[in-house]
Amino acid sequence: MESQFSSLTLDISEPLVCPFSGSVVSEKSSKSSSPVPSSSHSPTATESSHTPLNSSSSHTTYDQYRCPVFTQEVDPLLIKTSLEDRIAYLTDFLNFTSRDAEVISKIAPSVNDVIPSMVDGMYAKLFEFDITKKVFMTRNQGFDGPLPQTLEELTLDSAQIVFRKVFMKAWARRVLTADYSSGKTWAYMDKVGIMHTGASPFKHQRTMGIAPLNVPYRDIALTLGWLQTVLHSAILQLPESVCSMSEKIEAVAAINKVLWIQNDLFSRHYIGD
Repeated sequence: MESQFSSLTLDISEPLVCPFSGSVVSEKSSKSSSPVPSSSHSPTATESSHTPLNSSSSHTTYDQYRCPVFTQEVDPLLIKTSLEDRIAYLTDFLNFTSRDAEVISKIAPSVNDVIPSMVDGMYAKLFEFDITKKVFMTRNQGFDGPLPQTLEELTLDSAQIVFRKVFMKAWARRVLTADYSSGKTWAYMDKVGIMHTGASPFKHQRTMGIAPLNVPYRDIALTLGWLQTVLHSAILQLPESVCSMSEKIEAVAAINKVLWIQNDLFSRHYIGD
């Protein structure tokens, strides 16, 4: 094998390229142990602030990456216990900005009409598999109507499913109309996460002895993925007279960020990370 590679030589005449900077550097400069940052760089609002939505742009210029000059310090224990700090980290990492909130607000009236059919489709999908359908054989919080005795008796028209659809539609509308500069929005989404784990975040439910939902995280994540596809499709099908293509792209990205934040606000209560 050595004889097969003995004739190969390494061509070092080609300039080296930093994979993050997008610029060519000489071999000499690539060996420098202490690169000097550009003097024109100044920390952005995201770099210097823990406040979500501190930027007016939702775009990252992907063809102009630079090795980061500023590295934020994140306390892994603090973001487990402080929702405010966790949201600051999530929104900074995903670059969820005021522009994202604006574009969601703009497309909301046009996408709102798809919510009823989206919720109907979501429950139809959950009914395709016994492990996701069985969840609804247990009485949900706030529902005091009749329950079917067998899985076969449980239908999309069953009283508890109709009851659950009301809450699901409310969640979907809130995603489209929420004030993302308010901590109350993120607190609500965090409680949505808690209430699916078998623990109740609401005092009145604990007082009344109402059992919360207990849904495996696996199925939560899959459902969010299904919802993401439906919302993306609805946005991309909006007519140009309502939303330009550039705005559709922004809206898809913005909804994607919100759903991944909601996903984290589910998973944190399952895996404790």
